Amino acid sequence: MKILEIKNFSVGYENGYVLNDISFSVFKGELLCILGRNGSGKTTLIKGIQKLIPNIKGEVYIEGIKINGLGPKQIARKVAYVPQLSDFIFQFTVKELIEMARYVHQGGIFKLTESDRKKINEAMEFTQIKEFQKRRIAHLSGGERKRVLIARALAQDTPLIFLDEPSAHLDLNFQIEIYRLLFNLCKEKGKTIVCTEHNINLVIPFCDRIIFLNNGGIFKEGKPNEIVNEENIKQVYNTTVKVRKNPETGLPEIYFIK
Repeated sequence: MKILEIKNFSVGYENGYVLNDISFSVFKGELLCILGRNGSGKTTLIKGIQKLIPNIKGEVYIEGIKINGLGPKQIARKVAYVPQLSDFIFQFTVKELIEMARYVHQGGIFKLTESDRKKINEAMEFTQIKEFQKRRIAHLSGGERKRVLIARALAQDTPLIFLDEPSAHLDLNFQIEIYRLLFNLCKEKGKTIVCTEHNINLVIPFCDRIIFLNNGGIFKEGKPNEIVNEENIKQVYNTTVKVRKNPETGLPEIYFIK
């Protein structure tokens, strides 16, 4: 089942389009990673799909519904978004921040229902953050904050979740932990996830498919073992690497020779 369908989509800023006339689909329960060089349009793409950037054209369907004419609150019922960086001006507790995710499902006055509280508790339990739910968000480590933001996206209860470089600014332990969490969200909760990333080796064991962006469009699309090779990496990143098969997983991995 297609959760997200992009048709002839172009997105950019005042000075023109960054990506032109791209089309692709994402299927239920899939973890799709969008890769490419700095400035290739990874963040621009996921923002544009949510209409967070005004200069867009083309068609976007979520669960078969065309969202081009929908308002922000309606889109937020379809897509939860975890940005790369979040500035918390107000010192909310972890639980307060996650509770805000339920606002998009409210009518007038924001008042949590029993169903809302159940979604919030399930999100905190799944992401293993219940133990610090009363702590201020500013008092958490980078990895803990990222888990809180994923919990908020999960509590928003949307069919689709976007994440912009979820491993950014995290140490190796938290990077792996975050991708294990995303993988489990897809396989255990049936969520569909699209994330941008720089670390190719990190995502290969976890993602179902990869899209390489280059020169304003989609360069290659496919499973990691189909498209992660020396020639494609050279074309996309303009650098020479070696790619070998991981003896444990059988999947490709990139390495460098000094």
